[in-house]
Amino acid sequence: MNYHHILAAYDGSKASEKALTHAVKIVGSHPGSRLTVAHVVTRLPYSLAGYGLVLTDGIQEKIQEYENTLLQQMTDKIESLPYASIAVLKGNAATAILEHATENNCDLIIIGNRGLGPIREWMLGSVSHEVVQQAKIPVLIIK
Repeated sequence: MNYHHILAAYDGSKASEKALTHAVKIVGSHPGSRLTVAHVVTRLPYSLAGYGLVLTDGIQEKIQEYENTLLQQMTDKIESLPYASIAVLKGNAATAILEHATENNCDLIIIGNRGLGPIREWMLGSVSHEVVQQAKIPVLIIK
């Protein structure tokens, strides 16, 4: 099956590395196909109901360094593809991925599976699980 616009989710994990590598192979073997690599930035609130979180000196810079490293990794992976782009999204990861896929007429989502295990996944949830449950297009989960 030919896909015209693939969305690959990337968070820097080994599973997302594999997912992005797989997406690049699919798009590379189908000239004219488009790839968007989505990275979701989730910022925790610095205060909650009267309690505050004090950020130590340099933490904001460390976070920005990490984000820049991820952007460079994504750029390096897709540089050989003529129709590839990077989207930095904000908010809940699964929701942002699904909304971006819908708004940009993607016809496949490729996402890594972190393999949390049944108990941790039940307690914490899983982005890939939520994407699969709510997607209106095919989702390919890479282990």
